Amino acid sequence: DRSILQVLDRNTGYWSFVCHDHFNLALAKAACKQMGYSSTPTFREVEVDMEQPLPLREVVLSNDSLQVLELGRNCLSGLAVSLFCSNCGESIRTPRVLGGSPAAIEAWPWQVSLQYRNEHICGGSIIDPRWVLTAAHCFKNNPIVQSWRVKAGSSLLSGSATLAVEKVFLAEVTPSSPKDNDIALVKLRSPLHITDSRKPICLPYFDEELQPGTSLWVIGWGYTQEHGKLSETLQQAEVKLIDNESCNLAGYHGEVTEKMLCAGLPQGGVDTCQ
Repeated sequence: DRSILQVLDRNTGYWSFVCHDHFNLALAKAACKQMGYSSTPTFREVEVDMEQPLPLREVVLSNDSLQVLELGRNCLSGLAVSLFCSNCGESIRTPRVLGGSPAAIEAWPWQVSLQYRNEHICGGSIIDPRWVLTAAHCFKNNPIVQSWRVKAGSSLLSGSATLAVEKVFLAEVTPSSPKDNDIALVKLRSPLHITDSRKPICLPYFDEELQPGTSLWVIGWGYTQEHGKLSETLQQAEVKLIDNESCNLAGYHGEVTEKMLCAGLPQGGVDTCQ
């Protein structure tokens, strides 16, 4: 478990796991603050592999930091603290309706509109006050960086100010798999001001695996019907993760690679497309 909390004993120079027995929210906040996080943390008890070389130790709060207690107080439960600190992925929850519905930007505060010459081209996600993650194909026919703007903090495409783009970085694409690595990073000329409607999204672990059937959400200002107009208001829809083998059976002929996710609903009705 990557989230098991470890603490350094300054007297001995050795690391220990933190015992869950008397751990509380104040200790959790102090630990996250020491690591540079400011949001409200969550924690839980977890079992530790008996083959782990680190001992379980109790901690106390001393001068706003965690301090290991002197030896002699045993961890009776034998359980460690799993701590989650984050300044990303926080949103104000709103009702989310299956089948697609208008969405408040506060429910998806990392969502932005990437606009080329004042026209919405693609959605993107804030990952840092200066950086937005989006798809590389958005820039294929729109190469002039100075003509790009990023609109953040609003569920509406029109109105309000936009932010200038300093540079665009495209992931390398190989001729054998031209649709893989459809990723781009957009660097803003000036940093975003973080608010309830402008917050970074959390990035997954590099080896994170989702199970088929996992609920996912697609967000954006796309078309709500074929041959229609772009939605002026941000839309949200829930889909389910589909394993790539099943997805490729439906006529994709192997185009869905291991570097892609396939999602939708078997009965249809909700989708997102390039």
